[in-house]
Amino acid sequence: MSSLTRRLRRSIRHSALQLSTAALLASTAVAAPTQSLPASAPPSVSEQVFAVGFGKIAEVYLDAVSFNRLGLDGLKGLSALDPAVTVERAGSTVRLYVSGALAAEYGAAPDADAGGWAALTTRVIDRARSHSPVLSKATPERLYQVVFDGITADLDGYSRYTGVQRATNERAQREGYGGVGISLDSNPNGRVTVHDIMPHSPAERAGIVDGEQLLAIDGDLTTRMTASEMRDRLRGPTGTLVTLTVARDNGAPRRLPLRRERVVPNTITYSLSGDVGIVKLDRFNATTASSLRTAVNALRQTAGPTLNGMVLDLRGNPGGLLDQAVAVADLFMRRGRIISTEGRNPESRQRFDANPDDLLDGLPLVVLVDGRSASSAEVVASALQDSGRAVVVGASSYGKGSVQTVTRLPNDGELFLTWSRIYTPAGYTLHRQGVQPTVCTSRAGQTDPDSLLSDLREGRLRAAQIASWRSKAADDEHALSALREACPWKEHEPDLDLKVAMRLLAEPALYQRAVASAVVNTVAER
Repeated sequence: MSSLTRRLRRSIRHSALQLSTAALLASTAVAAPTQSLPASAPPSVSEQVFAVGFGKIAEVYLDAVSFNRLGLDGLKGLSALDPAVTVERAGSTVRLYVSGALAAEYGAAPDADAGGWAALTTRVIDRARSHSPVLSKATPERLYQVVFDGITADLDGYSRYTGVQRATNERAQREGYGGVGISLDSNPNGRVTVHDIMPHSPAERAGIVDGEQLLAIDGDLTTRMTASEMRDRLRGPTGTLVTLTVARDNGAPRRLPLRRERVVPNTITYSLSGDVGIVKLDRFNATTASSLRTAVNALRQTAGPTLNGMVLDLRGNPGGLLDQAVAVADLFMRRGRIISTEGRNPESRQRFDANPDDLLDGLPLVVLVDGRSASSAEVVASALQDSGRAVVVGASSYGKGSVQTVTRLPNDGELFLTWSRIYTPAGYTLHRQGVQPTVCTSRAGQTDPDSLLSDLREGRLRAAQIASWRSKAADDEHALSALREACPWKEHEPDLDLKVAMRLLAEPALYQRAVASAVVNTVAER
């Protein structure tokens, strides 16, 4: 792992904020019908969840927050479960009503006291559950969800809470899980077949092949399991055993004991089209950069000296781990800024520059983006475009230019909080603006690669105009709208982007003109 990757991981993965018991119990009740907790009583799991979550919001969120507003809106979220429950504030008092009757009132914690508001939130919920049959039957997870939903609605569109089950699945996609390295297909007739066997996985070493039928897991028939049950049965702690019963068509069943290993979902597919390598990157997880390195090396080995360039397809890529995006861009850049980030927390202010190497040794590179390319995908596209290392083809990307920390809470749920904005090497923010392709393929009525490249051939690209809009777009809605409309994303023939990319790579002079246009755009913005 490069030192750059280690630095970025340290900056975006904080450990959960540790709060003292005294801080957790800082809130005091006024005329509260419930008995106060003894000073020596340990905080409940619920209070720990709220304390860690609230504390993290106070510590790292992009802007300074007011818990007088956030805390109250979190408690108002209880009404989503039971409309008879309402929470209001009157001066320095927080009042709980159930069916219009006052059930309790408490002294509000100070505005900046995250621990105090966590304690108060827990007390209000406990009291509300004792009066509301609906809330009394709600699981703790459901209560966490509505409270954090109420809070994060006051923050931004990317800050969110995810419950245990979803958080577990998302962690598995990002970081991997204990498993055997297979995916499953279930037919309507109940037949379960194996596909997408990961290279070097326990399943591959055991000789399992695509298309085999999975009959049983640890002796239990798969015909009696749901897809989620099969997934959960296949996964488990690394080093533990699971026995699969498999059979090939018309073959005898085989019982195969497999030892689980860490499995990270594959995010890379690649192929060779003539003398051009094509790599599709679906998302960014813990092994994306290393998998991409392997794919590019394989393409170069297969093509040999005839390799003429590469297409990096980021269309539909929603993003993922930021450290992997930095590492991916660094694979192709010999020098220069990759990204910078700015936020309220001092540790959110980072600069990341490329190491002096290039996996393609300077071979031409085209990056494909569309309106679903977001976050880490936009980091890669903008870094390669602004540095003059690649030509971006497609449509304006999504425009998610912020970094989220992920805090694992005591209940194993996760809290995502926006803590910084991303700035490209040219100095503009990706937030709302997205990446503007050098060659736009999404304008109405243009479906022929030659016509799409005519502006580039004839020197009609509006680099100066794009740069002007970018310089104003952060504060000027008219400029932002004009920028986005310059290359609006719309559904079109998927092969069109690739055809344009292949044409660019087949004409070195045209490719160099596109690179120069992007660099002029970058210089103008600076």
